[in-house]
Amino acid sequence: MERRESDSGRRRSHFDVVIVGMGPVGAVCANLMGKYGVKTIVFEKEQEIYNGPRAVAVDAETTRFFGLIDLDDWLDEHVSKTGYQVLTGPEGNGWPIVDLEEVPKEHGYSKISYFYQPTVEATLRKNVKKYPNVQVCLGYEVTDIVEGRNGLVHVKVKFIGGLNEEVYTCKYLLGCDGGKSTVRRRLRLRYDGKADVERWLVLDIHSKSKQLKDQWSKFTFVIAGKRPYLHTPLPGDYHRFELLLDDHEDAEDMTKLEKVESLLNSIDVDTSHVTFQRRIVYKFHSREVEQWNVGHTFLLGDAAHCLPPFRGQGSTGMCSGIRDVVNLCWKITLFLHGTTEPLSLPRIAEPAKPETEDRKSTTTTKQEIHLPQSGVDRLSDSYQVERSPHVALMTRHATIYGTFTKLRNPVVTLARDVIFYLMAQLPFVQLYLLEDGGKPAPTIISGLIDWQSKSSAGKMFPQPYVVMSGERKLFDKVLGIGFAVIGWERNPKQNLSLDSQSKLSSLGCKFITIDAGHQTEPHSRYFQGSVSVIDVDGVIESWCKEHQAKLILLRPDRCVFGHADNSIESGNNLIGRFYDMLTGKQPLTIRKSNPTVVATFWDKCSVLTAVVVVVAFVGLFVLLYLILF
Repeated sequence: MERRESDSGRRRSHFDVVIVGMGPVGAVCANLMGKYGVKTIVFEKEQEIYNGPRAVAVDAETTRFFGLIDLDDWLDEHVSKTGYQVLTGPEGNGWPIVDLEEVPKEHGYSKISYFYQPTVEATLRKNVKKYPNVQVCLGYEVTDIVEGRNGLVHVKVKFIGGLNEEVYTCKYLLGCDGGKSTVRRRLRLRYDGKADVERWLVLDIHSKSKQLKDQWSKFTFVIAGKRPYLHTPLPGDYHRFELLLDDHEDAEDMTKLEKVESLLNSIDVDTSHVTFQRRIVYKFHSREVEQWNVGHTFLLGDAAHCLPPFRGQGSTGMCSGIRDVVNLCWKITLFLHGTTEPLSLPRIAEPAKPETEDRKSTTTTKQEIHLPQSGVDRLSDSYQVERSPHVALMTRHATIYGTFTKLRNPVVTLARDVIFYLMAQLPFVQLYLLEDGGKPAPTIISGLIDWQSKSSAGKMFPQPYVVMSGERKLFDKVLGIGFAVIGWERNPKQNLSLDSQSKLSSLGCKFITIDAGHQTEPHSRYFQGSVSVIDVDGVIESWCKEHQAKLILLRPDRCVFGHADNSIESGNNLIGRFYDMLTGKQPLTIRKSNPTVVATFWDKCSVLTAVVVVVAFVGLFVLLYLILF
């Protein structure tokens, strides 16, 4: 349901969740809240979708998360899946460091693909209309935020250009309103970080020229010393070119039509059949807010952090922002409902009366738990604890990557080109580059994870194809959007006491039996209270063997809480630790260190290549010395 000024008139209403901002992050958040059955209202100051791409890249994890709102198949069909190449050398066309015709897959999707943001946003907004518990208000800006003593957040809004303010109360306020976040400013939080010194000229173009499409069919990053640039092919005959500017070049002058045409012609782009959508100069930012939530108000996406775009996180941090959404939404649902089972709510029609502390506003189910305040506080704290380290690691990784691609000094760039080209000829480096350059996985190192399951806790569970009732499908189609307990070649209930089963059932947990791929059909005993599937490709079997796991507890965000062996005692202890942590009886798991970029790279190397790596490291050390001194 959408509302604009013409149908305004209410002065005070209550919702469980208020979302501020409806870019991609806010729109995914609204859809997921809708899927969980949470009574939600969204305020977006713009009445129309911005007609141009800002974020352009989406990784496999983010595409997988779109599956939580049933849009992964749609997104996978509306992206550009191309090869990619990184070129260096004197003119950027002589020494290919990477040249792939097809990008490998992960979790069932391309590791990196490219989308047209207005199309994705329009689909997200259309999809949210199917949820009767979500109301969207376009053209509204937030004017004030106050958290009351009763735990409710009071939000004042008004229609853009209007005079009358409306007051809404909610249990949780989610600020998804971007880098210039009004919510963050109202909370008076520092947004620490810096902007790059270098400026990039971004050109978004549209062309139906077949020659241009064939010539520029791949993602291309040219790191030539004279003027590094990159090209991204987008769906619907759109292309993006980004060119690094010199310090002396004036931003206004460089965006003039004749100037940008000349620049594109210089890199062999025929502009005779090109329409320019956007010509803009901007700097990349690396920032993170000091505190991701204040009370019941949370910041997500660019409102909380801003990443450089060099590792496929999108110029607006969309991928990281959607990870924030997926990490937080199930926790808020648990706060409100006591379960992650989707609840059916009536369509929003009349405004609800403001809620008091002793009055529940949501529909309840027969199976329900009540989290004590200590458990709610613990889950609230886990949001930043879990997400901030990965954001920091991605920022460092992208910064290092960007530093080497933006070099301009001829001597330094020559040293870089020679070292990178020689290293790229080594088989293990080729494998490393094929696996997306060791981009840090979204692993949770601290938070709501089992401290005893050191090898698996916090990792994203793989998503292979499985067979269920004779139908081949991606594993997430079986998981649903809540908790899940997986038993490898056994019904997971066989390894759990009735008390453990009851605790999990109260959370809306699904019990899943996975059998090996050589089985034609599961054993009949597996069907007793458990969904049964076959691991046809052996991916889950390999994972279970690696971690010696027979029972795995998955969170709704596809993160592994922990695993147990084949003993009943081990399974019950795992569920006991999970429940105690969830209810605040046991502290969150805190790990001291974060895997570094160097450690991530080293994990890809075998012992036999150690000498080669040391030699390459010496060359890189010389290069860093030249850069710094």
